[in-house]
Amino acid sequence: MHLYQPVKISRETGYSLVEFMVAITISLIIMLALAIAWQSGFKTQQSQTDVSRLNETVRFSIDLLSREIKQAGLINTATTILNETSFCSTQPIGSSILGVNDPATINPAGAMTAGHLPSGATPILNKSDAIRVRYYGEDPNAGTTGATASTNLSQDCLGYPVIPGALVEDTMYVAADPNNNNEPALWCHTSNVNAAANSTLPMVAGVESLQLLYGEDISSPLDGIVDRYIPWQLVTNPDNILSVKVSVVARSPNPVALDNVTKTFYHFGGATAGVAGSVGSVLPYTDPTGGSSGTTFIPPANANEKMRLRLPPMSTEIAVRNFGFCQ
Repeated sequence: MHLYQPVKISRETGYSLVEFMVAITISLIIMLALAIAWQSGFKTQQSQTDVSRLNETVRFSIDLLSREIKQAGLINTATTILNETSFCSTQPIGSSILGVNDPATINPAGAMTAGHLPSGATPILNKSDAIRVRYYGEDPNAGTTGATASTNLSQDCLGYPVIPGALVEDTMYVAADPNNNNEPALWCHTSNVNAAANSTLPMVAGVESLQLLYGEDISSPLDGIVDRYIPWQLVTNPDNILSVKVSVVARSPNPVALDNVTKTFYHFGGATAGVAGSVGSVLPYTDPTGGSSGTTFIPPANANEKMRLRLPPMSTEIAVRNFGFCQ
């Protein structure tokens, strides 16, 4: 019986260079697949988020304009010096709504000039319109039968409470926000003293173009029915404005569109053939200039801007509730 068994000594072996290269290649393919999947998921999430934010931008901007226009002409019913004729254009206070069509610049805090908002140092983007609404702070005791005051005080466009009986002017316009990489935004300036140093602020980021049409009653005698929708420069009597048609074009925060084709947006409908800047059939009037040139909006031509997602112009009609008896 042999108890001795020789030990086999094997040489140490490792991976060859070819095996290393194959392993690295497989790893790179797996990493590339993971990176593509992550990037695709990130892009999808970013697109969905931007679509949601874009919808919210339009909704908030129209809601803000709606609340402001509905408040135009509000008077303090507990003050005997104010009545239903206080906001007539022939009175010292003036009309409850002022506007300007396609201005290059405005002065949000300036006084009315020749029936329009004044020009100034604030550049307006994309020939957007601007509007100013004027109203009085509501008396806290109005509408109550006892000693308990109401808490439903009027608020300006920035959310500050308005002193009862104080005249306030809120001006809405579209301009670049220097504190947000010059992102276009819907701005508000208020004359409310409670706003103090924060009287001018961007309210809704992403708003690129704003156009307004004013529903005017031109019947004789007046019948309280809108006869035509016209830009501000064609309004014959601001006292007879019964509604305001608002149209907004907004853009997404990031370039998430699937193409970079230049698009043309027509506020209030398609353009009339052969007439640049016409606003389509919504305007029953003859205007040799083809209407307001700002009603046709073409986004900036650079690739990054063309890749911003934009919805078709969103519009709504807002009734002027507090119109006076100015006949």
